[in-house]
Amino acid sequence: MKRWLLILLILAALGLLAYVMLRGINPGYVLIYVGGYSFETTLAALVLAVVALVVALNVLFWLLRTLNPMRLLNTRFFRRFFTPHDPLIATQQGMQDLLLGNWQQAYRLLVENAEKVPYPAMNYLAASLAAFQRGDRPGWSFCLDRAEKKSGLHALGVRSLRALLESRSGDRQQALSLLQDLQRTIPNQPFVLEQLADIYRTTGDWNTLEQMLPDMERRHVLLPEALLALQDEVYQHQLQQAGSEGEESLQYCWKQMPKALRAHAHITGAYIQQLMRVGQDAEAALMLTNFLKKNWSDEIVALVAQVDNGKPQQQLALLENCLKQHPENPVLLTTLGRVSVRNQLWRKARDYFEKALQLANTSPLSAQICTELAKLLEQLGERDKSLQYYQRALQMLEKS
Repeated sequence: MKRWLLILLILAALGLLAYVMLRGINPGYVLIYVGGYSFETTLAALVLAVVALVVALNVLFWLLRTLNPMRLLNTRFFRRFFTPHDPLIATQQGMQDLLLGNWQQAYRLLVENAEKVPYPAMNYLAASLAAFQRGDRPGWSFCLDRAEKKSGLHALGVRSLRALLESRSGDRQQALSLLQDLQRTIPNQPFVLEQLADIYRTTGDWNTLEQMLPDMERRHVLLPEALLALQDEVYQHQLQQAGSEGEESLQYCWKQMPKALRAHAHITGAYIQQLMRVGQDAEAALMLTNFLKKNWSDEIVALVAQVDNGKPQQQLALLENCLKQHPENPVLLTTLGRVSVRNQLWRKARDYFEKALQLANTSPLSAQICTELAKLLEQLGERDKSLQYYQRALQMLEKS
């Protein structure tokens, strides 16, 4: 607004000066003849009329841009017509378009004004994001090249963004190469570590990812919950790999694991499953007993029925002791039913299954319980009821 006031004052001064200069002399004569029509006036009057017209049009355009009646300025024509000529204002508009998702408009404004603002690299970086969002790979690659050139000694951050866009575009190998180079140049930068972890997780390089975990924890790359979930995932995969290599490898992997993680249900469950895989059911049963005496986990309880250590009565006693603290836990009741079947306690197993079915809160769990009941009733000779539970299990599975 201040700029327009200044322009109007200058135009008014020029008009007044022209009037004073031309008042005492021959003002001149202008004749316009078009298509049989003629128009004549003095030169001074014509100049003043042109100035007045320019001022009036600029005031009108300013009012339209400010008030925006009927949202006329949302059309492509008006956006192009009213594009700010000040590079800083144009850059601000480009940033706003970027944040609002107007990728093409943002890219044009940011690139056109990049060389006219004090920090061109910022324009090019923002423009690269706009180009990426609209799938313009040459566009964002060009912008990053320019940003890296303009950044000089501070170009490492640009390479980090390039790695991110390469990865999101599907070229993880190129992204990995860039990130590994950054890791050698400036080790353990949080965003670089986070991107490396994402690529190693996607490609299944769990050993390399495990070596990165201490640095990621020290640099607070992830929130505590996310870091814990990543640790669980890494060590579960390592246990699976160790289990495929044999008992000694499995035992070594377990002992090398951080002590705090060995108390987690997911890790303990993965270890117990691998113990069963290598034929160490007795050790798996001992792990289950020790865990349930100190902690509680539906996941671990469900594993009890899978472990056959030759002592089903001990398993039943352990679970019935847990039932005192968790009398309405459907997972525990289902496991009790399975262990009761193993002990040939048919009536008790049926009661546990029926109560678990009443308390089950998910369709998959209900389907499992119905299947167990169907098998038990078929074994007891109640074929009609068994068939009903099988059908009910199928209906539950369809729902889920």
